[in-house]
Amino acid sequence: MNGKCKSCGAQVSAHAKTCAGCGAALAAKTKLLPLAAFMLIVILIIQSYISKPDDTESEAKPAVPVSSAAQ
Repeated sequence: MNGKCKSCGAQVSAHAKTCAGCGAALAAKTKLLPLAAFMLIVILIIQSYISKPDDTESEAKPAVPVSSAAQ
């Protein structure tokens, strides 16, 4: 798969690191897997904070003592 140089517009090989026409450095292609893994971790961390139960709502309330007349 051939690409184009952003500086001069010449056709360059997909494996080339510099343009044969002008000598400009070509941008390296980003790898999708590390970026996707990072984004998944960030999403899971955010989701864990959003779905975390609020401590004030889940506090135990003291039980009301049962009198002997109510039994």
